[in-house]
Amino acid sequence: MENAQDKTSVAGIPTSAPQITFKRDETTFWKGYANSVIVESNSFDMKLIFGLYDHRDATNPIVEQFSSISIPWAEVKLLMFWMQVHLAGYERENGKVRVPAGAFPPELPATPPPLFNNPKGREGLEAIRKMRAEFLASLSEP
Repeated sequence: MENAQDKTSVAGIPTSAPQITFKRDETTFWKGYANSVIVESNSFDMKLIFGLYDHRDATNPIVEQFSSISIPWAEVKLLMFWMQVHLAGYERENGKVRVPAGAFPPELPATPPPLFNNPKGREGLEAIRKMRAEFLASLSEP
């Protein structure tokens, strides 16, 4: 007979997963640092393109891109959850992370560009405007 505690679920979806062992070959495992991440996406996955901001020439700063990782949409959702968990923990210990005004997401144009000048495109732009406003408001919360 199965233990009822082993059947924990949310909306009928099991919430417990089998124990996973993570292995790492230190001879091939890649480690790096990026202070620039560009996102591209398609129907199958999201690509994160990593780079380093180089401002040695103040009149012509560049980002040296060096790697990309593509992840499926289900992993994107999980990554967003875990990133929020870690950010919340960091901010609880160290205070709010400050985002420089120059790094804020840009405002969208009032008139939709041709690619977005359709009902779904305009709806998408409104969703992005709302997300941007919520993001900026979150920066001023205590």
